[in-house]
Amino acid sequence: MDNVVFRAIGKLVDLVWINLLTLVCALPVVTAGASFASMYYLLLRMAENDSGALTRGFFRAFRKNFKNATAVWLIGLVVLAVYGYELWLLHQGVMDAYGVLYKVTLGLISLIIVGAVMVLNYYFALLARYDRNWKQTLKNAALLTVGFLPRSLAMAVLMLFPLALMLLSDYFFWLWFLYGLSYPGYLIARIMLTVFQKTEARHEGQDGQGKI
Repeated sequence: MDNVVFRAIGKLVDLVWINLLTLVCALPVVTAGASFASMYYLLLRMAENDSGALTRGFFRAFRKNFKNATAVWLIGLVVLAVYGYELWLLHQGVMDAYGVLYKVTLGLISLIIVGAVMVLNYYFALLARYDRNWKQTLKNAALLTVGFLPRSLAMAVLMLFPLALMLLSDYFFWLWFLYGLSYPGYLIARIMLTVFQKTEARHEGQDGQGKI
């Protein structure tokens, strides 16, 4: 039971359960930030091959990070909603007649949305891993986004790709429902782990813990 195949199957089952926990706890929308932080808590632990109770760990992280995760999530939600709506309007052809201005506006709005996704990704993962206040955590998220830009872009693509597939076809809905957050989140957690380890090594001894 401890061979590679059974471990892989067990990990896939765990990812389904983490995905379902994340979706259910994110349904009220306001609680989505705490849900994402809890998801990253489990996924980062999984990326380090640290086993433990999933459900209990999820809700423990949910309670711990609720306040800080919700405050920043609501800000991010407003940004994503406003610029997402503007992106939708552009696709409806409201600026087709403006030529170059349309393309520039489309590019800027797309950059803002991707940038917000990158910062939020880091923010929730940092919140799950480190004991810092939300201002410091948000600052660190922005710094890591810029400092590790190629990896940040890769993580944003991983997070947005399943959503794009679901919007393209209803056939992808069930796949997204089972793995749409947890599987890309797990790949992101593995990338983030390398970022965190490099940053921790760079700051080793500054606060006695090697943490950001």
